[in-house]
Amino acid sequence: MSTNLAFCLALHGAHASLQLKLDDELGLHHGISFNDFALLNLLAQADAGRLSIAQLVRPLGLSQSSLLRQLIVLEKIGLVLREGDQGLRQAVLRPSGRALLNAARETAESICSEAVETIAPPALEMVSAAMVKLASTPSLALA
Repeated sequence: MSTNLAFCLALHGAHASLQLKLDDELGLHHGISFNDFALLNLLAQADAGRLSIAQLVRPLGLSQSSLLRQLIVLEKIGLVLREGDQGLRQAVLRPSGRALLNAARETAESICSEAVETIAPPALEMVSAAMVKLASTPSLALA
C-alpha cells in the first residue's frame, strides 16, 4: 500500500472515530450531531449568519440534496431559516441556533482537546497546515 493511500485511510479512521464521539456527546447534551454543529458553525462565521446553499456544500462535504435534508430538520426545530427563491437559496442562522452552537461549542472543544492532547504542538501545527492544504487541493475540486 502506498504511503499516500495509507495516510488517507488513517485520516478517514481518525475522522470516523472523532465524528462518532462528537455525535454521541453533542447528541446527548445538545440534541444535535457533529454535522449539525459544523453547519451551524459555518453559518455563525459568515456575514450576517447567512450563506448560500452552494457555499455550504463543499466545506461540509455533502451533496446539495443531503444538505437540504439537514437544513429542513434544523429549520423545523428553529435553528436555521431557509430564505430566497429556488435560484439563490440561503441558509440563515437564527438566534436560537447561535445560542445552541455557543452551548455546544464547550462540549466539542472538550472532546477535541482530549482527542489531540497526546500530539505534540509542533506536530499538531504541521498536521493542521497539511489538512488545510489538502482541503484546498485543486485536484480534489469537483467538476
